[in-house]
Parts: sequence; C-alpha cells; structure tokens
Amino acid sequence: MGLLDALNQVKKEKYDPKKDDFNSGFQPIPDGTYTVSLSGVNHGVWKNSQTDFIRFSFNVVTGEQAGRQEHITPILADKKSNGDPMPESVLTRSIKMVQKIGAMVGFDVPDKVFMGENETENYEMIQDAFQNANVIGKLLQLTIKTSPNKKKPDHPYRNYKFDMAEQPKTAEVSDPFAATKDPQEISDNDFPFD
Repeated sequence: MGLLDALNQVKKEKYDPKKDDFNSGFQPIPDGTYTVSLSGVNHGVWKNSQTDFIRFSFNVVTGEQAGRQEHITPILADKKSNGDPMPESVLTRSIKMVQKIGAMVGFDVPDKVFMGENETENYEMIQDAFQNANVIGKLLQLTIKTSPNKKKPDHPYRNYKFDMAEQPKTAEVSDPFAATKDPQEISDNDFPFD
C-alpha cells in the first residue's frame, strides 16, 4: 500500500480531523504467527502519567501483514499508578518475556539489567544491552492470540508467544581479482627509481 492508497482509505472512511480521533479505523495485527524483525528496544516516558516504559518493536517481514508493526511494553515498575505494589506475577511474566525475546534473537539477557535502583535504570540497561548485543534487525517468530477483556470488551488482551526464526544468510564477499594475482614477489630493487 502506498501513500496515495492510504490517503484514499482515509477519504473513504470520511475522516474529519476537526472531530474524529486519528486512531479511529486502526486495526491491530490479527491473530496469527508472523516472521518479524526486532526493530527496536526503546526506553521512554509516557507524557500523561510521566511513568517510564520499555518498548519492544517488531516489524512483520513476510506475508499479508508485511510492513505492519507490533509494539510490546513489558511492565517492570514495582508499584502501580495508584501506589499499590505491582503483583509479583506481573513482574515475573515481564522478566520472562524480556529474557524470551532475547533468547529468540540469540542474546542471553544478563540479570544485571533487572537490578537497577528503579525501573528507569532497568529500562535504560535493557535498552543498552539489546542495542549493544547487535540483535536489532534479527528475525523471530511472533504469535499473537487475543483473549476477551471483561473490563474493556473493546480492548481484548493481546497474548504473545515468541519462537526462533531462521536468519537470512549473508553473501560471502570474495576477491574478484584473486585468480589474476601474480604470486611473484616484488622488491624495492625491481623499481626503476630510487
């Protein structure tokens, strides 16, 4: 889909920028298994709540959904927004998710990234660890399966499963002049000048 196609889709939806939410019409990637690339691991701060987050971004690279993105934000804050302690199950699931994503792209996530003074420090260490491991751009399999959300039926839960994917082979670079090289050694005495 090109930009003109996208513009025509917006017109077809009769989008009114003065009244309508620009998120209207957004359709998440449907349930299924996709080959994706890990396109980013970024630490940021939500503008409204001023709370930190770590975002794992994935680009679908094959199939009908190619070019679409999925963003996953595991929660590593030890307190909820209301100040209550974060349930241990949420924290352990998030740690496992970060470790699983790392493992599926060939990176053993070090324990120290979870041992900072606070979540801001942890998110920075996770971001740096993934970027320094040179795994951005690596492929993995992402399976998305939604389940009902009783509190917000319009926003079903998105459940994720990660598996390894075969990495593309890199082209071997060879010397195109290897066959024409003269094995004879040349010394300074062979040159006509001093």
